[in-house]
Amino acid sequence: MATLPGFLPAWELRGFPPLLSADLDQHSASFGGGLLGTAPDLGAVSSPGPVALASRGLDGLEAPMFGWSELFGKVLVIPRSKDVGFLLSSVVWDVEVWNTDMLASKALTNITISGAGGLQVSGGLGSAANFGPGQASIYTATLGTDGDATIATVATWNFTGETGADMTVTGTRITVFSPEIDWSDGFTETIEFKTDVMTATSGQEQRVQLRTKPRYGAAFRVVTMEAKDSAAMDALLFGWQGRMFGVPWWPDASMLTAQATPGATSLQVDTTGRASFEAGGLVMLWADQHAWEALGVLTVASGSVALSSQVAGTWPVGTIVVPMKLGRMAEVVDVEDPVNWASIFQVSFECEVA
Repeated sequence: MATLPGFLPAWELRGFPPLLSADLDQHSASFGGGLLGTAPDLGAVSSPGPVALASRGLDGLEAPMFGWSELFGKVLVIPRSKDVGFLLSSVVWDVEVWNTDMLASKALTNITISGAGGLQVSGGLGSAANFGPGQASIYTATLGTDGDATIATVATWNFTGETGADMTVTGTRITVFSPEIDWSDGFTETIEFKTDVMTATSGQEQRVQLRTKPRYGAAFRVVTMEAKDSAAMDALLFGWQGRMFGVPWWPDASMLTAQATPGATSLQVDTTGRASFEAGGLVMLWADQHAWEALGVLTVASGSVALSSQVAGTWPVGTIVVPMKLGRMAEVVDVEDPVNWASIFQVSFECEVA
């Protein structure tokens, strides 16, 4: 008698005939009708003849794995959010739209963009398409330099019967105050600290630092001697007033020691003794008021600056490299126009804390 002690679900047993061959070494068996019996839920299973167990067939229902609903059965947009930080030049990135449903197609009816910022979405399968089961498509998102100062926009891929297929984009659009400083009047730098003095009844004092970093200010004069430069300056003042500027810190300017070419991710420049070159900051490659390129700084070494973005143009040895701080222009700007093609500007900035 075969005896199987322990727990065994009833459905694990199948019906076996009384004439089942016991000579299994010869790989032969005979089957016929009949039912061996029903197994109990607990305890031992016994039979006067051979007993065989069979695994359950693959005819059951689908069961979702752990976290199934977080990934499958919906439309995903990757990335779901994008922070472009301080926008100095056009930014382009890929957006993947993926139908994770393995059984059903999803119909894209249109793409809507709401909010401020000037975001554009192109490419992929277009604004109206059918996404098959498991199908994905790569779209291109673009933010240009023209547009609102504050970027807060949402792009939504509208699928029939689906929600949540969207991407939120945030950031701040800035422009560089590129006119050259008039060195005859110098560069005025202000450093503002904030502390508190607590006095005890005994007369002892304790001084407390209320800011981890000081706030900076800058003031300098700009003289434009050509009509083109004066017109560009007027447009810069009136078109960007109240918005964020990249303020060149001219006293810390240095020069390229090696040519910078398109695609480069570092600049060869002497930063020794120039504290305004800092990780997370900004630098400007400058040729004149109309020819410049602003880039983010990743890390700083004594003879080089690693960039958080790639160089777009070609800049020869000797090109001026100027570190920048973020700042807002003062409410009052003094402008003198001695002739209709020349202007004198006295500008000052209150800079943001880094």
